[in-house]
Amino acid sequence: MNSTEPISIRGVKREARALYRGRYGTAIKVNIIPIILTIFSVYAAGLATYAIWAVIAAPNQVVANDGSAAVQIKGTIQDILSQAITLIFSWTVSWTLIDWFEKPRTRPTFKETFQIFQRGNFWHTLLLTIVQSVLLFLWTLLMVIPGIIKGFSYSQTYFAYKIDLENGTRQRQLTDYITISRRVMNGRKWELFLLELSFIGWHMLGILTGGLVYLYAVPYMNATRVAYSRHLFSLALSESREK
Repeated sequence: MNSTEPISIRGVKREARALYRGRYGTAIKVNIIPIILTIFSVYAAGLATYAIWAVIAAPNQVVANDGSAAVQIKGTIQDILSQAITLIFSWTVSWTLIDWFEKPRTRPTFKETFQIFQRGNFWHTLLLTIVQSVLLFLWTLLMVIPGIIKGFSYSQTYFAYKIDLENGTRQRQLTDYITISRRVMNGRKWELFLLELSFIGWHMLGILTGGLVYLYAVPYMNATRVAYSRHLFSLALSESREK
């Protein structure tokens, strides 16, 4: 279900810039929730780093730690639900960008970024994001690297689900969407890793500027990812037709 034809990183970035050319105000409006979440994560990471430094600097300080099983389970559930909700907002913005790429002359409204609550089945989508978050959590338990690899494998679930929403169809099982993502990403994980790695400079600037650079970088990165997904599924569809 995947083609060996490489997808140009420069090409998808060029498509992202072309989509936003002269309309970056709309791009920021469409991506405002991911921008806020990203900036928040930068500050949260900064506070966590400071807390770790404080513990190292004062090793004799007693730190309270309730390690009971109930507390750990509650924390795990909260982490999974938090990731699932983050995925929901990420997906609905990406779906809006998919529609924008299909009709590049239009200007999507802020309301359209909540299409997951309007045109899609919200509870079905929430369940799918929870399933994906649980699977990623379980893989991360093995080690960090397997979790990262599976993150790339599952990265196209949102696009597979969007196709069904547009066609009014549905896979028999929720995990089928994750399976589709794994198939199209077979042999592509390194390629997507290099794409994400190419954004490292933007992330460094985002941290140095307290998140302000993300006003430009987040819309740009999200559009680039969607452009990549469009090429990926087009290649997979072309290959399936040839068989």
